[in-house]
Amino acid sequence: MARYPLAIKIANVFVYIFLLGSNVYSGLFNRESENSPYGGKHLTYISPAPFVFGVWGLIHFLLGGFVIYQWFGDQDLVLDGINWHFVNITLLNTLWLALWHNDHLILSWIVILITTIPVSMIYAVIKRRDGNNINEIIWIRAPFSLYHAWIVVIAFISTFAAFANDKKDDDSHPSLVVKIFVVIALLILAKLATVGYLYKGKGDIAGSIVIAWYLYGVAVEQNDQVIHWTALVLAIISSIVILGSVIQKIRNRHSEESTPLIGGV
Repeated sequence: MARYPLAIKIANVFVYIFLLGSNVYSGLFNRESENSPYGGKHLTYISPAPFVFGVWGLIHFLLGGFVIYQWFGDQDLVLDGINWHFVNITLLNTLWLALWHNDHLILSWIVILITTIPVSMIYAVIKRRDGNNINEIIWIRAPFSLYHAWIVVIAFISTFAAFANDKKDDDSHPSLVVKIFVVIALLILAKLATVGYLYKGKGDIAGSIVIAWYLYGVAVEQNDQVIHWTALVLAIISSIVILGSVIQKIRNRHSEESTPLIGGV
């Protein structure tokens, strides 16, 4: 059992409220501001349409469930698995937001890369477990799968904002080099959605959906034909693969339920 278990749980509650407050301010009260990550100051050729950032709402809702469920759920998972990592994630995420607001793009890029470490550590912990508890799936597995995928998306956006922030408006056109790197980045994300999450991630549909959702957002937002169509095609392919994975899961479940009956005939 982790040391200071009560301190971990209390800290989780406070940092969640802190992160929620900072994102609610940025997303609702500051939406039209140039400094908001939900606005249009740091335009890149890999940025999605603003509606994509609505995934934050779902993540925050599920994380809110997590900070409540932690008091009643599997204490080994919460205290030994997640431990202080959630506190680290939320503080780093809030720091990234502050740096982004204040145009410190290189620093924000460094911070978001560091953030991927504790997020990935939690993700690895929950993926090593085979628990089928519905509450654990909803309040621990789902939010951190979504969070992991979303932090990866933010890391890509931050990378282009820091090193290829040359998009001035919607009518701007990327250089050939930028266009090539955008396409490569989209291909990497699509591979993560299909191969990384669905196969290596043991059928992590939640993470895959976040990436597919993001790809649709890029297709909507970007006017460059190569970027637009690349994002759209990859989004459709990812959606088809996700749907296939869902169908396969349903079939496997029905097969497992029917096996005892067949064996007893």
